[in-house]
Amino acid sequence: MSMVHTHTHTAGSLTHTHCRVYLQFSLDQLHILSPSIAMETHLRGAEPSCDVTEEEEEPCSSKRRRGDPRPCVSRVIRVQQKEGVAWRNPGAGSHQEEAGLTASFSVTAAVIGPVVSWGRDPKNRPMADRETESESEDKLVLVFSGVCARWFPVLHPGCVYRLIAAHSQDPSVLIGCGVSERRGVELHAHSTLQVRPDWRFHTVTRPLLHTCTQARSPSVMTLSQVLDCSSDVVCFQAQVSDRISVKRRDSAAGVCAGVCAGVRLTVCDQTGCSLQVYLDLSHTPYPPGLLPGNTLLLSAFQRRESRWGGVYCSDLPVSSVTVTSLGDSSCVSPPPAPMMHLGVWVGSREQRCTVGRVRGHVVCLLLLQLRWSCSLCGGLYTQSCSSTPCGSSSSVFQSTVKLVIDDGTGEAHVWFSGAQVRALLGLADSQWEGLQRALQVRGHIRIYPRGRSLVCDSEDPLLHFLLCVCSSEVVCRQLSLTCRKQNAQRSEEMKRFSRGGRDFMTRVTSPLQLTCTHISSD
Repeated sequence: MSMVHTHTHTAGSLTHTHCRVYLQFSLDQLHILSPSIAMETHLRGAEPSCDVTEEEEEPCSSKRRRGDPRPCVSRVIRVQQKEGVAWRNPGAGSHQEEAGLTASFSVTAAVIGPVVSWGRDPKNRPMADRETESESEDKLVLVFSGVCARWFPVLHPGCVYRLIAAHSQDPSVLIGCGVSERRGVELHAHSTLQVRPDWRFHTVTRPLLHTCTQARSPSVMTLSQVLDCSSDVVCFQAQVSDRISVKRRDSAAGVCAGVCAGVRLTVCDQTGCSLQVYLDLSHTPYPPGLLPGNTLLLSAFQRRESRWGGVYCSDLPVSSVTVTSLGDSSCVSPPPAPMMHLGVWVGSREQRCTVGRVRGHVVCLLLLQLRWSCSLCGGLYTQSCSSTPCGSSSSVFQSTVKLVIDDGTGEAHVWFSGAQVRALLGLADSQWEGLQRALQVRGHIRIYPRGRSLVCDSEDPLLHFLLCVCSSEVVCRQLSLTCRKQNAQRSEEMKRFSRGGRDFMTRVTSPLQLTCTHISSD
C-alpha cells in the first residue's frame, strides 16, 4: 500500500510530491536467518538448557564461542506506561549530533533489581539471583530520541525487559538522574534516563523469568465499554476496518493544501461495534501498520462526544498506538453486522448501532455524479488538470450515487461511491470503461433523475443513456446492504403542503442518512 503526499508553499502552488510505500509481511511468510534464544525456545516448545553465571559462562553454540567476550552492565525493568512518538527537541544531554526536532517518546518502568556487571552480553537468558536483589521497586523514566525511537514497537506495557549497556562496567550509566530537591519541598518526580543508541533491550518472557512475577497489563476496554463509559481517557483494542487520510486545510485560502495532517481510523470488534479514531500527525511521525485488517492497541486516547451525540476518540500527547496483530485472510471473519429496520434505526440513539444490515427496495435515484479529478490537487480534470498552478497529468475517476431505499418500516437516503456505483447500475466492465472514456472530454456530469441535470445540451446521448439506466428495473430492485450511519443526521424540519386550496404546515422527520459499505442483490 502506498500513499502520495504533496507540499505547497502558497495556495494552489505545487512544489513537490513524495510517496510512502508500506510493505506488510506475515510471520509465516518470513524465514528467520538468525533466531534469538526466545524464538528458538518458542519454536522448540522447551526452555533453553544453557545459563549465564557472573563472569564465566559456557557458550550455547559454536557461533557464540567464536564471538569475543564484551563486558557490559544490565538492569531488569518492567514497562508500566508508554507515551506516543512525537517530534520533540531532545536537548543537550541526548547524545544527538544535530540539534532540532527529532522523533522521541518516553517509557515509565519499574526497576526490578540493581545494576549487574557481566563479562559477556546475557541477552535474554534466565534471570540470576543477583538481578532481583532489591527491597523495593523504584520508578524510572526512559527517554528515547532519534535512532533510539526504533524501540517503540518492541516495548509493551506489562512486559519485562533486560536493558543492556554494552562496552561498559560502570553501573552509574544505568542509574537515572533525579531532580534536585529543595528544602521544604517534597518531590514526586521519578529518575530520568536517556537511552543511548548502542544500548539494547531483550525481552524476558514468562518461561525465562527467575523469581520475578509479571505485573498485570493495563486495563484494556472493549468498544462497547468505550461507547458506554464516562471516562475521559481510555485504552482499548480493536481491528482497523477503514482508514482515511485527512488533508491540511489552508485557513487563509479556504482550500486543501494537500499535506497529510492526520488519519481517521474506523475500528471495530467481534460484537459489531465500531468507533472512529482521529490521529493528529502534524507534530508526530507517521506510525506504520495502520492498515485495514490489523489489530491495534490504542492507549491513553481521549474519549469525546460530537455535537450530534456520537462518540469518537482522538489522540493526546501521551497517546500511543501499537500493532498487536496483522490481518490474515485465512482467519475467521468477524460476525456480520446486525439486521436493522430503518424505522427503528432512525430513532435510535444507541452509539453501538452505527453499522447494520438493511434489506429493502430501491424507490428512486436522487443523484448520480461522475467526475474525473486531478490526483494531486483534486481539481476538475479533462485533458489535463484545469488548475493552472498544478498542471498534473495524473487523474482518478470518481463516482457518487444517492438513492432512496424503503424496507417497509421507513425510508433512508443511502450514499454509494467507487466500485459500488458500477454494481448498483448493473453495468458490465466494458460498459463502465466506455462510460469513463466518454466522460474524459467534459470531465464531469451531474444528473438528478427526478429534477434538473447539470449539462449543457439537453439532447446529449450520454445524458439520456444515464437517465434510462437510473430509472430501469436493474437499478430499482431489491437490495441487501451493509451501511454505516452518518454522524451528522439532520433534525426535524417544518414543511408546507397544499391540498384542495388549503395549506398545511407539519413537522417532518428527516430521512436517515447512511453510507453503503457493501452491496449484494437478493
